[in-house]
Amino acid sequence: MSHSKRTKRGYSLYIGSWNGSAKKYINICMLCGRRGYSPAIECGDFARTREREAIRTELTRILERLPLDPAGRCEVCARMQERK
Repeated sequence: MSHSKRTKRGYSLYIGSWNGSAKKYINICMLCGRRGYSPAIECGDFARTREREAIRTELTRILERLPLDPAGRCEVCARMQERK
């Protein structure tokens, strides 16, 4: 069975099993649980090593960009809470 048949959409074997240090660049909204990658990996000096280049490639391939505010909320949840 091929690798692609055993994995769920939005999951990477590299991030999940082989490189656990890449998980610190995954942002999760505290309210809705939406997952995305940290905008910090888009900086030019982030990918100085081959490992970090692989992290950036995998995260941008499987996740969307998700900036969080200081309270740990995504833009949508912050807008909804401010409106109340």
